[in-house]
Amino acid sequence: MIRAFLAMAFTVVAAWQSSGLVFTQADERVTGGQAQLGTNSDARGTAPAEPLALAATPYDPWAPLVVQPAPLAQDTPGAPSPQDPALVLRGSQMPLPRPTGVVTTRPHPRPPSAAQILDGARIPAPPASLQNASDLTCIAVAIYHEARDQTDLGQRAVASVILQRAAVPHRWGRTACDSVVPVQFSFMTSRYDYPPIKDMESWKKAVQFAAEAFLQGPMRELRGADHYHTTAVSPDWAPRMIRVRVIDDHVFYADPRSRLSL
Repeated sequence: MIRAFLAMAFTVVAAWQSSGLVFTQADERVTGGQAQLGTNSDARGTAPAEPLALAATPYDPWAPLVVQPAPLAQDTPGAPSPQDPALVLRGSQMPLPRPTGVVTTRPHPRPPSAAQILDGARIPAPPASLQNASDLTCIAVAIYHEARDQTDLGQRAVASVILQRAAVPHRWGRTACDSVVPVQFSFMTSRYDYPPIKDMESWKKAVQFAAEAFLQGPMRELRGADHYHTTAVSPDWAPRMIRVRVIDDHVFYADPRSRLSL
């Protein structure tokens, strides 16, 4: 008896796990004294409906868990698309890569003034030409090429003549550089060019004498001399001028016409 009951219980459990049991909705109604199962009809005698069946899904604890993904936004009617321009994040452009080497140019330092040179400032290197040169540089170049073999007084006298000519603007020009030109100084090979300066000691002295003359002006002892020539020549213009003084191997003259040009 007990064995039969246990066998029936195991059968029911096995049938349950194997979805063997099917529950149907039954409408029990007595028709003609007999009970009918598995039919469903209304009181008006309509056709019976299909039986409703509920299939039981067995539970397997070792089966993998399957998660259905949620529908994307574009699958939902009326939802904005991810490609909608309104939803696109506008990022800034990527910066350009940094250069491996940066080349910078610095402006040339301004040359020292005449006062700074007399106070001991560093003497600048001689320029290659007089283009865009300062009056101080033009005087120094003329001293170097015309009188670097003269005494200190002789070098100052050459600078004085250049400044004296600049004092007569309607004849030679308003600046020292206007006077240091080929038609007036034979060492000039063109409007701005001259032989290279190689003796640095003589160049430093020429710059110092030029700075001194630039600040003090023409020498009073030369009495307005604006011409000179070496003792080795006798130019045709010399007799028409006033001879002022001989310094070393240079003879200095003052042209009377210069006063009339003022």
